[in-house]
This record gives sequence, structure tokens and C-alpha cells, in this order.
Amino acid sequence: MPLFSQSIYIFEKIIYRIEDILRPSAKLPPESERDKAELPDEGSTISVEKALNSRCSSDDDGNPRKLHWGMFDRTKRLSEEQIRRVISLAKTPRLTDGKLEIRLEHNVLTFLVDNRASEIQREKLMVESGMQQQAVGLTCSALGIGMVMKNLGKDGSLISDNEVAAIRIRLGAMKPSYDGTYWSEMAPAGRAPWLKGNLPDPVRNGEKPLIATLAALRTSNAGSEAVTEKSLSQLLWAARGRTPHLYKSRPWGVTIPTWGGEQNISSVYVISEDRLWKYANWHKGRPTSSLLEIKTIDRNLVQQLKELFPLSNTLVAIGRNENTNRSLWEVGYQLLNILLQASALDLRYNVVLLDEKRKGLLVKMGTAGPVAAVML
Repeated sequence: MPLFSQSIYIFEKIIYRIEDILRPSAKLPPESERDKAELPDEGSTISVEKALNSRCSSDDDGNPRKLHWGMFDRTKRLSEEQIRRVISLAKTPRLTDGKLEIRLEHNVLTFLVDNRASEIQREKLMVESGMQQQAVGLTCSALGIGMVMKNLGKDGSLISDNEVAAIRIRLGAMKPSYDGTYWSEMAPAGRAPWLKGNLPDPVRNGEKPLIATLAALRTSNAGSEAVTEKSLSQLLWAARGRTPHLYKSRPWGVTIPTWGGEQNISSVYVISEDRLWKYANWHKGRPTSSLLEIKTIDRNLVQQLKELFPLSNTLVAIGRNENTNRSLWEVGYQLLNILLQASALDLRYNVVLLDEKRKGLLVKMGTAGPVAAVML
């Protein structure tokens, strides 16, 4: 981040702190006296790309620049029916048969993972929990509903011998956060505008609705289209591309939630022919979309890749950069986004959560902490 921009962000933080001290606490009606929120009619038609581009967390301060971009509307409330509809719509395709649960209490969703599973199975369940969490976030994005995550620790919290609570998500009525609307198809702008990278710029609005695409989503797709440079670029942007919202006044909007704005919990790699690349969404203090070539892969490893990932011309691998459950949830966020975008583009794909043999091969090739892969 350039020094001048850093100084501006620090100055804004001081101003907001002074405002917190001087501003009297707002007295709002109890939730029981608030009007029921009327959700926008077009929510079910919002495209996969627009939902991804508009995804953000919400808070109660009424200022989209201060903390989270989204703003809860504390004069209105969601009905139980509206909340249960979010849960119903946010179903994801399963990659294991392990136990996962979303438990609802009032307007708070708790994401539970079976603690009795083996270590390898529990790792996969954590990825699937991340997919669930992201499905709720994107459903809220499409429908015009506010949400915010409540962390329970980097590994979640053990709430019984049998259950780990990964995270909690609070839902609420939301104010329009993008110039009077709930959605945006704009690229990042302002003090850190979009910087064209070596990949085609992403499309931020499409033809396939998020809600319908999520409902029909599968872990594999026969598809009518093979991956191209343009569609691969779109998949990578969907995974962790930059978006126009701010976080703590910084241009850190991403298609996935980040833990306190941290940007390096996980990574996305591309393997094609005998080359390994890493996806980059940031360069010289500006959001971008590029592939950075890491290395040429040994011929023997390429042959092993063909054996372990058959019928795959291009492989997108997602790796964790730390040994925590939060890194596995982030893998799940990105994995779901890739599947949604691939499905919307009708690409041929197949997804796999990696066993030890496949992990070992991808590590030899130069990826860090590989967990999941999408074969294209």
C-alpha cells in the first residue's frame, strides 16, 4: 500500500474514533416493535457474478467506509420465514457423508461440524462448512439481506464432545449500500482503482441467477464448454477476485469473507501442461487479476498428474497457508465460488477434496498446503 494512502486510512481511523466518542448512542426501538423488512423483488434474478461482486458484511454503525461496507437497517427486522428461506436456499452439494448442521436461534446461524470424525475426514468437513457459510453469504447478497460473521476462534469452538461450532452468522435487514441499491457491477475505484492485469478483466454481471444456479449445483458437470483463457480468468476472479466494497476504509473487498482483512490465509494455483501459476489479485497497492508463473514442472510429475487427475487439461488447486480451520473454511468459500461460476458458464468440471497421495504430488509441483482441486 503506498505511504500516502496508508496515511489517509490512519487519519480516517482517528476521525471515526473521535466520532464514536462524541456521537450520542442512538436509541432504537426493540426488534419486536420494528417493521418487517421488505426484500427487493429482483433478488431471485441477481446473477452469480453480480452477487459475487456485491458480497459484503454488514454492521450497525451506518457508515459503509468505517468498518464493513454493508449497513444493517436497525429500524426493520427479518421475519423467521425470511431467515429460514435463506437457510433453505443455501444448500450446497456434498463431497462427504459426514454430519454438518446449521442451527438457528433467533436470527443467528451456528455452523456445526461433527467432532467425532477422523482428522482427515474432519478436514474435509471444515471445507464443506466453509462452502455452507459462503452459500449463506451469497444468498444474502442476492436477496438484499445483511449478514456478519462472529468468529469463535481460528479453529472454532468445541460446544460438546460431538460438535465443533465453526462460526456464527447474524442476519438482519439491510440498507442499500451501493448508491441506493443492494448490488453493484462496478470494478473497484476511488483511491485504489482497478489495475488491468495479464488476465482478461472479469465480467461482473451475467445471465444465470445465483439462486437458481446454487439450487442446481453439483460437484461435477458434463458441461458444453471447455475452459478458455477468458473463462479461466472468470473462475479465478470468482474464487478470490477484488470487488468494489471497502473494509475499514481500505480497498480490500473480495468475493470471499476475510478474517479481519487478512489476505494470505490461502492461495489459488493453476496447473496447465507443464506450468504452475499462482493467482494474484493485488499489485502495487491496487486491485488486479493476474497469473504469476512460479515454475516449469518436471516431466515425470506431469505424467503423475495425468494419472491422478485424468481427463483434466487444466487444474485449479486451492491451498492453505496455515494449519487452522479458518484456512479450511476459506478454501471452502473459494471452492463454492468456482463451482458456481463454472456452472453458470456451463464449463466441464469435476471437484475433488485431496487425499494424501494427490496432496503430495501437488506439493512436489510447488503448491503450498493443497486441499482441494477443480479439474477442468
